[in-house]
Amino acid sequence: MTGATDEYDFIIAGGGTAGCVIARRLIERTDARVLLLEAGPGYPPFLLDVPLLSTRLGYLLFSWRHQTTPQPGLGGRSITLPMGKIVGGSSSINAMIAVAGFDTDLDAWAAQGNPGWSGHELATYIKRAFKDSEASLGLQAPRYRSPLSEAFLEACEQNGLLRKEPLSSSNAGTCGYFPMLQKNGKRYSVSRGYIKELGKHERLTIRTGAHIRRILIEGGRAVGVEYAQRYRHRISRSRREVILSLGTFGTPHILMCSGVGPAEHLQACGIPVHCDLPGVGRGLSDHLRAPVLYRSGRASPASLRHLPAAVVKFLLHSDGLMTSNCCESGAFLSSRGGAVDLQLITHFQSVHNARAVDLECSLVRSHSRGTVELNQAHPFGPARIDPQYLSDERDIETMIDGIGQIRNIAAEPALRNFPLYEEILPGPSIRSRAELRHYLRHHATTAYHPAGTCRMGTDDQSVIDARLRTRGIEGLRIADASIMPTLPAGNTCCPVIMIAEKAADLIAADS
Repeated sequence: MTGATDEYDFIIAGGGTAGCVIARRLIERTDARVLLLEAGPGYPPFLLDVPLLSTRLGYLLFSWRHQTTPQPGLGGRSITLPMGKIVGGSSSINAMIAVAGFDTDLDAWAAQGNPGWSGHELATYIKRAFKDSEASLGLQAPRYRSPLSEAFLEACEQNGLLRKEPLSSSNAGTCGYFPMLQKNGKRYSVSRGYIKELGKHERLTIRTGAHIRRILIEGGRAVGVEYAQRYRHRISRSRREVILSLGTFGTPHILMCSGVGPAEHLQACGIPVHCDLPGVGRGLSDHLRAPVLYRSGRASPASLRHLPAAVVKFLLHSDGLMTSNCCESGAFLSSRGGAVDLQLITHFQSVHNARAVDLECSLVRSHSRGTVELNQAHPFGPARIDPQYLSDERDIETMIDGIGQIRNIAAEPALRNFPLYEEILPGPSIRSRAELRHYLRHHATTAYHPAGTCRMGTDDQSVIDARLRTRGIEGLRIADASIMPTLPAGNTCCPVIMIAEKAADLIAADS
């Protein structure tokens, strides 16, 4: 069944973290009519406002359950990659950790031929998003601080780390509580901070349940979007620009479905080529994590006997255990004395074992690179995602060093007195680098921070320029984690918000 064609000034394909920010700012700064298209539903506050509840519910109910190809570096396992499928995107379902990245990471973006993207220049957008505009996000220290977090931070200090509040990724050898995207003890996603606060604006149309099929390209220019909504085929046309904000996997997938990407690959999939862009879908990077589990002498704060009182406290005061994301504290480390390359995150209840706590090791400066491609048998079906995890030996060595640092922290008096008992994973007998390598291959998994598949730059593998314009196609910009030239050392939600804030300025200035 086919629906009527309608027309807007701007069409934003993807109502996730970046899309919501851009929609709000374009309404504020231009006179444009804006269409925001999202495959998932609107934000349901009764399910996702409660932090401790929302991370698990979001994963189960409101995510794209992408699957990687079998990964040789992970013992042939296929990894699930649950990206947000809801207005607000992953900011509506993630763990709410707010790490903005630091200047040296962003300066590297500028150094790769992207003027205007240095840390100093981007600080304006971080400030706008979190501090001084009508539409800004809640950024709070955790209201609930578990006994594990307190013991962990004391142990870190005993191990020589510097405690810093709030914790950011700017310095190696620091520990502390992560700032979180919350307001008054509740999740504060971009859906709430940017879209809900805008109200029902006459120039903004939001369509949920809208599954993008392709960008319409005529004469080398993007002129609209073809999508399906409630079993109807629809086309919406843009007078000015189409903005792709479908994320690290969705953006390159839809570009290739639209005939923009590596020509040889598109031809093999039977898709007419509008623009040969070899870099589309290349350069995929991600943070990898591995659990280090210990049997705890304390019952988890989230054990069933504690939950009734915790729920009552949250309902009455928006306070207590239910405001926690379960991973309140952590540290940033250097494996070998250089820049930050490891992030430690505590979990007061392990998903692997209800009687265990998890001192998670996350590799935040990965050298392995992968791809996103079309499935030749079903080009418009799910993309073929191959991160090539641990394909670079340097990543394995860094993570082994990270496990060693966790063990050193866990041996400090504060955690021994917590008390931590024996190590469950990898296990006290697993000591040699060869044994730890085997452990990583069978237990490491994603930290949910994929990026880089449509990167910004000036070389022949770049997809967009420094104004986020797609090379070879007019009227088409990209703004999401896919554009990152390199992956920052930390959680990616805040950098994506920063990208979207800058994108809105660029679009408004050029319109």
